[in-house]
Amino acid sequence: MRALGWLAAAGTVPYLTLKLLWLSGSTAGVTEPGFLADPTVVVANAVTFGMDLVVIGLALALTHEWGDRLPAWLLLLPAWVGTGFLVPMVVAVMPATALQYATDAPDATWFEPWLQPLVYGGFAWQGVFLVAAFVAHAVRRWSDTVTTVAPPSPALVPLLRVIVAGGCVMAAASAGLHLLVGLTAGSALTLGVQAADAALAVAGAAGVVALVRGRPQSRWAVVAAAWTGSAAMFSWGLYTVVVRMAGGGFTTYGPAAGTAQVAGLLGGFALAVAGMLALVGTGERRRG
Repeated sequence: MRALGWLAAAGTVPYLTLKLLWLSGSTAGVTEPGFLADPTVVVANAVTFGMDLVVIGLALALTHEWGDRLPAWLLLLPAWVGTGFLVPMVVAVMPATALQYATDAPDATWFEPWLQPLVYGGFAWQGVFLVAAFVAHAVRRWSDTVTTVAPPSPALVPLLRVIVAGGCVMAAASAGLHLLVGLTAGSALTLGVQAADAALAVAGAAGVVALVRGRPQSRWAVVAAAWTGSAAMFSWGLYTVVVRMAGGGFTTYGPAAGTAQVAGLLGGFALAVAGMLALVGTGERRRG
């Protein structure tokens, strides 16, 4: 299992190298050098450099014995956010990028044509091996929590219903807007990426509803859907909000796409809270 951790860590090397070069004053892979001098971009590069260092630490913690001694939340929170960022890269963004480069000349951007496949390929690599490492760790450490159906405390039921309802409404809104953006974009690749985002939102909502209802069948599949769907909505929604508030030029979201991400941020958070409460149940089990 340690190999999964080291393989996930290896996937960070291209991105970390690029960020380190940029923070050191290099303009490698950039067609507009002035772009890197923007203070917002400098801060973003430093933050994302640190985030990929966290990926290395998380990957090693999940696959080494010393990670078993860490508090559950210290692994679950970054693993959840990381899943949300990386799974869409694996299932949608990287395949769409590869198809685009194979069929058409890439659009003109601030970056050299080779940079996007390199970065997205690294993210997809991280996604495959980090998620595999997390699944192996979760099965070993929290199998009882996942497979044991424990009804929530009666006092929590009304609150849980409200949270689930709100999360599902936001997930449905996000999914619908993603499909709207994809259908009106005039691009099959964009439609594919947006459809994947919509599918993740629906999967997250369906998974949490199944958890709250306490269905014992296919618990791992239900938890996986709830985990991945809520994480994808939250992580990319948070990214969009932060970038837009910072005034960075990293996104070209229109109103519908931006609203889809904000709805996803709210829905992903609500569904994650509901899923956690449904899994913990009465709280009498050992949490790991």
